[in-house]
Order: sequence, then C-alpha cells, then structure tokens
Amino acid sequence: MGQKFEGWLLDLYYNQNGKMALWIKRKDNTCVKLMEDWSPSIYVTGSESNLTRLAQRLYARRWEFAEKFVKLNDPKPSRTLRIYTRNINDSKELADYILSLSVWDGRYAVYNVDVPTSQSFLYEKDLFPLAFLEAETINGQVNLQIRDSVERLDYELPPLEILSLEINVASKCRIPSFRDELDWVKIKNDGYTAQIDWGSEAEKLQKLVVYVKELDPDVILTENGDSFLFPYLVRRALANGVLGELVLGREDISLSAKQRPGRSYWSYNRVYYRPGSYRLLGRLHLDVKNGLLVDDCGLEGLAEVARICRIPLHEASRGTIGSSMTSIQLYQAFKDGYLIPWRKAEPEGLKSARELIIADRGGFYYEPIVGVHDHVGEIDFSSLYPTLMLKKNLSAETVRCDCCPNSTLRVPELDYNICQKRRGIVPKSLELLLKKKAYYKRMKKETRDLKLREIYNRRQAALKWVLVCAFGYLGYRNARFGKIDAHIATCAFAREVLQKAVYLVEENGFRLIHGIVDGLWLRKPDATEEDFQELCNLIQDRLDLPIDFEGIYRWIVFLPSKIRPNVPVLNRYYGVFQDGRIKVRGLALRRHDTPRFIKQCMTEMLGEMAKAEAPADLQTQRESVLAILYKYIGMLRDTQVPTEDLIIQKVLSKSPSKYKHHVMQALAAKQLNTEGLKLEAGETVGYIITNDRCRDGRSVIAAQLIESDIEYNVEEYIRLLWDAASTMLEPLDWLSDDLYKREFQKIHGNKQTTLS
Repeated sequence: MGQKFEGWLLDLYYNQNGKMALWIKRKDNTCVKLMEDWSPSIYVTGSESNLTRLAQRLYARRWEFAEKFVKLNDPKPSRTLRIYTRNINDSKELADYILSLSVWDGRYAVYNVDVPTSQSFLYEKDLFPLAFLEAETINGQVNLQIRDSVERLDYELPPLEILSLEINVASKCRIPSFRDELDWVKIKNDGYTAQIDWGSEAEKLQKLVVYVKELDPDVILTENGDSFLFPYLVRRALANGVLGELVLGREDISLSAKQRPGRSYWSYNRVYYRPGSYRLLGRLHLDVKNGLLVDDCGLEGLAEVARICRIPLHEASRGTIGSSMTSIQLYQAFKDGYLIPWRKAEPEGLKSARELIIADRGGFYYEPIVGVHDHVGEIDFSSLYPTLMLKKNLSAETVRCDCCPNSTLRVPELDYNICQKRRGIVPKSLELLLKKKAYYKRMKKETRDLKLREIYNRRQAALKWVLVCAFGYLGYRNARFGKIDAHIATCAFAREVLQKAVYLVEENGFRLIHGIVDGLWLRKPDATEEDFQELCNLIQDRLDLPIDFEGIYRWIVFLPSKIRPNVPVLNRYYGVFQDGRIKVRGLALRRHDTPRFIKQCMTEMLGEMAKAEAPADLQTQRESVLAILYKYIGMLRDTQVPTEDLIIQKVLSKSPSKYKHHVMQALAAKQLNTEGLKLEAGETVGYIITNDRCRDGRSVIAAQLIESDIEYNVEEYIRLLWDAASTMLEPLDWLSDDLYKREFQKIHGNKQTTLS
C-alpha cells in the first residue's frame, strides 16, 4: 500500500547507499523520512567519436548522451556525455581521471563537477527548502508534487519545534578544554527549560539524548555549537565510552569524532573564519555564531535565502553570501540547459593603457560639504548596481559579446557592446531577488501588524545581503559567471546615473551637499516631503530606476578627516530626521571593535543632541552633552566601569604567530594559545588594555583570562573615549586640547603628562 501526505521539505542529504534522504515536516507536526533513488552526474564534452570511446571505457558506470549548451554564447546545444557518480568526491576523482586521458591533446572537458550534491538534486527536481509539497510513496518509489512556488511573496513557514542547547564546563583552568568534565546541560523548548546537572558525566550525556528524542525538535539552536559545544560533547562522550549513544539527529547515527576542519578566507577587505560544521541528520543545527544570516536576519531571513537560492538550510546558515548568490546562478544555468564550468571560463578582455584608466574608476562620488546642515533630504537608488545589471543585461556572456559587435546597447565611456540576442545568466538570476526585496521593503512600511512587519524586514534584509554580493561577484576571479568587463561596465552605468541624477537635482533648485555611489543628500530651504517625493518621481521617470526618499533631516553633520581636517570623509556623518530617527555612519559607535562603554557614552550624547530641532539649537545642548562625556570620563577615572564593558573585539588578519609587531590582538591571541585555545586568521579575539607593561610599552589581557582583581588602563581608555567623542564633535568645535589636558591632570595631579 502507498502513503500520501502533505508537508514541507525540511532537510535533505545524500546517504552512503546512493539515495537522497528527504525529511518532510507534516501538517500534524510529525516528521517523516523518504528515500528517493537519484544520483549526481558530471558531463563530458568532446567529439562524438571520442565521447563514444570514453563511454565504452567506463562500462562499469551508468551513462547517457544528453543535449546541453556548453558555452554561454553557444547558439544551439551540443551532444555531451552524462556520467552518473556516487557523490561529489567521486565526481572530482572521475573528472581528474578523464582529464588525465587528454592531458596532451585536450580532447575532453568536464562540467558540473563540484556542484554540491543536495543542490544538484534541488536544481534537477525544481525543488527548494521548506517548499510545501505533496508526497506519495508507491512500492518504494517516491512521487513529489510541489504545491508551492519560490516566487510566492507571502508564505508561511512550517510550525517548527525549536530547542536551544547550552552547556557549562567544570573547568579548573581559565580556559575550558575538552579534558574538563561536563558540569550541566540546559535545554529550552517553547517556554520549557530543563537543566541536566545530576548523575555521572555519562549519565548527563545519555539524559540529553533522551530529552532530544522525546522533544523531537526540528531545529537545535546553539552559540558556538560548531566551534566548541558539539566538539566538546563528542570528546566527553568518547572519554566516557558512550560516543555510540550520542545521537542528536533523527537518523540513528551518533555524532562523529571527526569534524570537517575550519577555514579562513578573504572577503571584502577582511579575513573571515568558518569553523567546521556539525550536521544533525533530519534536524537543522543553527549556530548563531557561525552564520551571518541567522544572527542578523533570524530564521525568516535564512528561510527566504534558502528558498530563493535553492540551497539547504544547513548550508545557507553557514555558507558565505557569495555561495548563496552562486547557487541561484547555478540553478538558472541548470534551468536553461547550460553546463557548469568546473573552473572560471571567461577571461578578462585585452585593454589598452588608456582603456584601463577609463575603465578602472569604480564608483562615482561627490565630496560632502563638511559641517552642520539643515533642510537636507536624503534620497537613495534602491539596489542600484543589481538593478543596472538586470536592466542593462550585464553578464559575463553579454558584455563585449562576439555575436553583436554593432549592438545599439553600449557601455558609457567605454563603448563596449552589449548582447541584444540573449539575456544573461546573471540578470535572469537577479530578477526575482529584486522583485521580492522591493515587495518586502514596501510591505514593511505599509503593514500595521508589528509581527508581520518584522518578518518582512528580516526577509528584505537577507535579500539585501545577497544583492550586495551580486555586484562584487560579477568581478570576482573565481565566479562561475563573472567577468571583470561586466563589472566595470556596471560601474560605468552607475557613474552615468549619478551624474544625470545630479543634473536633474540642480535643475530643480536643489543644492547637492553630498553624493556617493547610489545616494544623494540635497538641500533646499523650505522644501517639503512632497517636494522631495516629486523630485524622486521625476528622477525615477527619467532614469527608469527605483529611488527611495529616506526623509528630511532636522540637522546633519558631515565630518572631516582626523588626519587632514580640511579634507571631508565620504561615509562619516550623523544626523536626526524630522521624525526623530537618528542615523549614524562611520563613527566609533558603529564599529564592532568599540568597547560597549564607549558606545553607551556616544549613544547617550547623540540622544541628548537629538533634542535640538535645528543646527542653531545644538549650541544650547553643548553643556548637557559635554556633561555626559565628563560623567563617563569620571567613571573611568574612578575605576567604576565593569571590565566586561571595556572589552575590545578585533579580528585576526592572520595567524597570531605571523604578526611581526606587538599589536594588541596578537598579544591577546598568543595568551590564549598559551592556555590551550588556538585561534586562526579571521577569528575574533577580545581583550582589555591593562596597566601592566611589556616590551612595546603597553599590555593587554584576553577577555577569557580576565580576573576580578585586574586593573584596566584608565589613561588609555580615556584616550579612546575622547578620540571617539572629538571625532563626532569636530565640526561643532566643542572640545579643545586644553580640556583634554585638564582631564589628564585630574589623573596625574600636577604631574606633567605626555599627550601623544
């Protein structure tokens, strides 16, 4: 007899038996596992005779001929050889073997080699995570009928059971290690809390397994679950001889003592670190400290990206935003019948020196007018770069294509031709992202339901991350469908758009105060919101690009460089909108490495300044604002600040041993290494500055090693606080060196203090 039911696709993975395991969350809140016969495959291209010989050589494998587009600019599909494999490792080994047969003559090329197995399944079946579907099993065969669409704008997530997991280690040292015994385990589930703190260590672990099995959660939520919690539980289970019983997934498989190693990688001028992940088969393990989307956008944002990019939730929560962007492009290629290159196939076109000077200009900007301004309105192009890529058909295969040298679509300044015969992979993959983001952003403003507003906000924020990455990946050297020519073409169009917008602005009586890439700050005395909105409508009609009116500022301050006071800084400003909203960019308040204490001081100062209705009123707030600053300085001077509020968080740009100078984060990381905690490039280290001296004249102590009797460096923290405040107040001329010296004299009495 067959079985038929409806539910949501919760999890999927390829098992060792050569089948795809699918976990369906049913409407009755139960979860069922289905097994579907399916195998990944790679494709080989070459002459038909060579492909036939290769197929005969691979007699032990299943294969077939298939018609596919090989290159993005191919006018028609070609005959290729499709070879079924066991998993992604088998695919790579087979691909290497095939290429070794043609090392001298290059008669074979391989494709679709390193596409993740689960994603290949989703692409081929046109499925996506959390899709609502109808499943039927007949004689062991699975039939899936999707009753959902990735294009749906309003959809409900399944009723997921979420369990939070937390542990405490009975450590005798300052840094917990895998050798320390488990003190207690705490689980939280829908208002229910249980703490397992009795019995032997083995009994605590066994009881945890029982709790998880009885509560049967769909999601297990942790902090540092990948980097410490699960590796620790595995080590303690191994030490107590109960590793085989440590089953926390829905499969009867215990957690493995082998963990995929972490990796450091470079992205957007910063090093990041991703620890190896722990997979709970049949459940979702979400580590809020090992994933940008979960931490910033919650489950709603993660689900939106997983659905639209067709990438399993477990992978979407941990992968880079670039991997999600790549996934939606890979799906588009699958859908259109294109093969996926194993390595980047599009080289940069040759350019003359003059052409390079014109092309390599990046974004355009107008320097801000330093100082305090009133009646300034802010307007922003909505997702300008991705929108240009969509509307102008900018993709690796369309910019400077061979088929349309005389195209009427040209790149400004560069005169590159743009294809008129085909629509690019990149624009097609962006269309739905832009449509859904615009809808969620609009509904966030229109809906009165606070819960629904938060859902819309998280979804649009998650899509914004993907869209931001889309432009960068267009010029990334390893992007499958990227090409630097398309990247610089996008920049050229953006420069043209900004210049045309400024012309319309000035033509309508507005003065440009600042402009950068996709945003403009404009001043016009007595201009109303309606006037600004009419301007936005005019720009949108003339340029055919969406633009948003952010609001009018009561006052806004554009700041100069700290090194050169007469030079403005492009993205350092703060101001207060007419509705009381405060906007801050480029200040210490927004930096991740600023101590909480300094952020609290600046927030309080800005809150006091926000009471001013106009620039002239700011002067009346001077004494009260400075009183806040002096209050916080006094707290530092009197050592009344908790050390946890003074922790500075820094990202390691390299391994601690590779630092040549005694920078503070390297010193702190080396202290942790001495205690047994090894940090890698891309990881964050916290520390406070102390009074103890070392060879470089300063000293720090790592946050994990702080003890109750530690003394922080009062003078250094006052310097940091003063520097943050003076940067913010520079155009107001409220602070002076005399005031600075006076504060230090309160520390040292009449003793002369060198101020550097």
